[in-house]
Amino acid sequence: MSCQIKHTGTVVALKSDAVVVCTEQYAACAGCASQASCTLSSEKKDRLIVVKHPQPTLFSVGEKVNLVSTQKKIYAAVAVAYVLPLIGIMAVVVGCVTWLNNEIIAALMGLLFCGLYALLLYLLPKRFTQKLQIEITKIV
Repeated sequence: MSCQIKHTGTVVALKSDAVVVCTEQYAACAGCASQASCTLSSEKKDRLIVVKHPQPTLFSVGEKVNLVSTQKKIYAAVAVAYVLPLIGIMAVVVGCVTWLNNEIIAALMGLLFCGLYALLLYLLPKRFTQKLQIEITKIV
């Protein structure tokens, strides 16, 4: 069983197919024992997260909710966003340098790969978002 990751937030808006939730993002040291005496621990930002839901009318603006995801989904999102493009760029650049002996073309091909990867994510959003979807639950 994979570990669940939970964040509490407040519903700030309802869309036709989604719920907009505001969560507080604290500095990385928020759980530190020296938090009371540290000036960095007061750094917090509000973050808006749009969560797809088939019936957003089940929620109301101002309601406290939990955003739940699994560690597996988080790792998959990191892989899609960072790991796969990095491996692809490295493979393209190393392949171009090896076979073409031209670093400028290798750099341009790396940039082309980035553009094509971004286009792929843009054109196929449902395939990725369905697998990586955050779940929203009411706090009872």
